[in-house]
Amino acid sequence: MNGLRTAFFIAYKSIKRGRRGTLALMLLILSLSFFNMMFVPSVFSGLLATITGLLTKTTTSSIVVSPEQFPVPKQFISDERQTRAEIGTIPGVLGTTRIYLTAGSISYDPEKNGVYKRVSAQIIGIDPAEVDDALSLKRYLVAGQFLTPEDTDQILLPAALAGGYGLPVPTDLGGAKVGDKVTVVYGNGVSRQYTVKGIVNITFGTALTNTYITAREAKSVLSTSNQASEILVKVDENLHPLSYYKARIEALYPSLKVQAYPELLAVIQSALDAFTLIALIVSVISVAVAAVTIFVMIYINAVSKRRQIGILKAIGIKEGVIVYSYVFQSLFYVACGVGTGLIFIFGILLPILTRHPIMLPFGPMQFSFSGKLLAESVTGFFIAGFLAGVVPARLVAREKILKAIWG
Repeated sequence: MNGLRTAFFIAYKSIKRGRRGTLALMLLILSLSFFNMMFVPSVFSGLLATITGLLTKTTTSSIVVSPEQFPVPKQFISDERQTRAEIGTIPGVLGTTRIYLTAGSISYDPEKNGVYKRVSAQIIGIDPAEVDDALSLKRYLVAGQFLTPEDTDQILLPAALAGGYGLPVPTDLGGAKVGDKVTVVYGNGVSRQYTVKGIVNITFGTALTNTYITAREAKSVLSTSNQASEILVKVDENLHPLSYYKARIEALYPSLKVQAYPELLAVIQSALDAFTLIALIVSVISVAVAAVTIFVMIYINAVSKRRQIGILKAIGIKEGVIVYSYVFQSLFYVACGVGTGLIFIFGILLPILTRHPIMLPFGPMQFSFSGKLLAESVTGFFIAGFLAGVVPARLVAREKILKAIWG
């Protein structure tokens, strides 16, 4: 214990008598390295959270229940009312909704001169009275009004297909607006004319070009009753994990296909896994930069004080105490660098980005600074600081007393 006190005292005096400019420059490098280690992974984590949140709110909800696939694939889920009622009894299920999936060609005459523009789209039948139980489509309405259950001659167009919103699609309708008439020819040959009741602006994924009609109209087009193309289920993941809900639904309906949203977003996840690898590489480089910076600082400091080290050893100070004095210096630098980095991130950067968020095509960028990321970053920095202090100090402190004193 006395040896550690002595080491701490030597470290304190060394830091106090050190050059302020050198110390400031070192702390700047360490704080920027720590900031880089925290910031890049948080950007990728936030990107994943933003994309996942958008797609679950507009396309998949938490779980998608699809029709039977084996032994004979079916187009619809039979007795959807009873199926949804039983799924709703599972603890933690917040809501369900049925949807009808079809496709068609949408025609529109932008100049009213008989020259039509046509686009292909997936057309989804939704029940406006219950869709909020599983999806959040209404929040993406940018013009007009949302559908009501009785609307059989109204349609919601996506902004990408309506045109005039600058979204990246090969073709659009040339600027269809609320109140305009469009004609839809469905894949089964049924042709209907609709009035555009609203425009929804979803800017990512398959929902970019999804077009919506009411479930009542979809059942008429598809000639079906008490059936559904899919059932979307929204659950409370804080109560149970997704695997629990999936297993419960599969136990109730073993013939139906049940998928949680991570399975449905596997393609996106694989791309974001590559970003995670990039973030890991950046983090490793940040730790390496910090370690090298501390190593060089400690080594130069120790070499320039070889004579003092020799004198300390001559008066009976053990080699281990001298080494630990430099370790304490190193950990002090790390602590200051980490503290400065945290102040910059949480005290300056986040408040600025909260007031002035970086806008992406699919919404404002989020930054996910998890407790795990913070703990890993701080731990990694302190381990690097410890090793970067021990190694150079040992190299210098090993010298014999006379050689050290004579330089």
